Amino acid sequence: MTRVKKFFLIVLGFSLILIGVLGLILPILNGTLILLVGIILLSFESSYIEKILLKIVERNELMKKWHKKLDTLLRSWFKN
Repeated sequence: MTRVKKFFLIVLGFSLILIGVLGLILPILNGTLILLVGIILLSFESSYIEKILLKIVERNELMKKWHKKLDTLLRSWFKN
C-alpha cells in the first residue's frame, strides 16, 4: 500500500471518528455508524485498533452485524 493511501486512510478514519463523536451529540447524525466506519478504516493500519474493535463488536449482536457488512464493503474499496 502506498504512503499516500495510508495517509488518506488515517486522515479519513480520524475525520469520521470526529464526525461520529459530533453525531453522538447532535440528533441529526448517526454517530455510532460513523464511528464504526472510522474505526474500521483505522484498523486497516493498526492491529492494536483491530483487536480493540473486535472486543467491542463481540459484545453487541447488532454491532457485529454492521461490522461484518461495513468491513467487507470498506475492504473491497480501500484494501486493493
